[in-house]
Amino acid sequence: MTQPPSAMKPVPQWDERFRLLLEASPAGIILVDAKARILLINERIESWFGYSREELVGQFIEVLVPDSVRPHHIPLRDGYLRAPTVRPIGSNRDLTARRKDGSEFPCDISLHPLPLPDELQVMVHIVDITERRRLEAERRQQESHRRLRFMIDNLPAGAVYVSGPVIAANRATEAITGYTRQELHTLESWFGQLFGERAAEVQAQYEADRILHFPKTRTLEIIRKDKQRRWIELAAYGDDQHEVWLLYDVTERIRAQDQVVQSERLAAIGEMMTALAHESRNALQRSQACLEMLEVDLEQQPEELDLVQRAQRAVDELQRLYEEVREYAAPLRLELQSSNLRELWRQVWANLTPSMGTKSITFQDDCPLVPVADVDRHRFCQVLRNIFENSIAALPATGGMISLTSETISWQNLPGLQITLRDNGSGMSPEQRARLFEPFFTTKARGTGLGMPIARRIMEAHHGEIELGPLLAGTEIVLRLPTVNPSVPTPA
Repeated sequence: MTQPPSAMKPVPQWDERFRLLLEASPAGIILVDAKARILLINERIESWFGYSREELVGQFIEVLVPDSVRPHHIPLRDGYLRAPTVRPIGSNRDLTARRKDGSEFPCDISLHPLPLPDELQVMVHIVDITERRRLEAERRQQESHRRLRFMIDNLPAGAVYVSGPVIAANRATEAITGYTRQELHTLESWFGQLFGERAAEVQAQYEADRILHFPKTRTLEIIRKDKQRRWIELAAYGDDQHEVWLLYDVTERIRAQDQVVQSERLAAIGEMMTALAHESRNALQRSQACLEMLEVDLEQQPEELDLVQRAQRAVDELQRLYEEVREYAAPLRLELQSSNLRELWRQVWANLTPSMGTKSITFQDDCPLVPVADVDRHRFCQVLRNIFENSIAALPATGGMISLTSETISWQNLPGLQITLRDNGSGMSPEQRARLFEPFFTTKARGTGLGMPIARRIMEAHHGEIELGPLLAGTEIVLRLPTVNPSVPTPA
């Protein structure tokens, strides 16, 4: 391909200023003759291609064309030389040039014919665009990441990306949990904040699922930042390097399912109690009438009269139990009115004082502000009475202390109250804690075990909740409810 220097037309002596300009150019410059042989190159071409001037001068331009396109390049080159114009090469195509070592780099190429008096020469203008391509790829990647982040951040479902101990949560996760993504930026904070005393248990379950590549979706109860308890459905996907969780708040679905089950259970209890009351009412009334007649006849016989009075109390207790079960099964109809809750719990406590016997019990209530809320006074007092009675029964014979605190909270996007009642009794066993709100479960010698289930129904009817607090030394009951009930229209 290389012709001996004697066969080439001599290159005129270039002006020194032109030579300096050529060498200073940031682009690569190649001058070729009418047969596409290289006449001149600048230093940029030497550094980019790895050839010396001596190696390139006299070579056809194809020496710098990649092997894969060289056969197609020669006819295109000859066609251009027959009708040369100023133009770029490879518009809308990615061009590459071939280095001496066979490697390639991306470039832009344009052709500039120089119609000299005695012959045609063409200046080939080359720009190495490796850095530009890198920056473009980096910008595309950044834009792709930005769009992906935007899409994930605006998903209606919660999304969490896990990288080692660090996690990144989207906006929906913040809404579901009540915490900011900064507050939930590690696995430790995730489990500690959302699961409280169950953190170690839930994290152990997560670690076991991760080893098995998350075989199933989990339904978990979380504690929001505002202390609400919510249910989430968590589906996790992961490999050895990446892990993604999708979260859905399924609280309303679970509550609806529970309400259906509860309604069916209450309907069955109601039917049973209706039939039982119908069959037993007359028998109880006859028993009561007979006992009253005996009481008159036995006025002068104290021992026999005491037995009759015991029988009367047993009948009264039986009637009270019937009434309690009937009340549990009956629909709740609330008569809501704005009430000073401090007055209500102090009234309930005062009414229970005579039942304490010889127990010395101190009651403390701490309320920085007067707690006012829309409640059914009778029903809310019933809730407080059930809790107080359980605390009084749990305290030892020597007595103890029962405390009550209240604070304002945000509850279901409404202004709300949290009331916490604590006693320093012996506390509950794990079974008792798990079954506290289960109907007909009781540890007392007397009673139906419906006190706390009824309290839960009343709180839920108020759009609130009742739950057992984490206190292990003694017992803690937490009530939460809106101060303005959603079912009551707000005055204009």
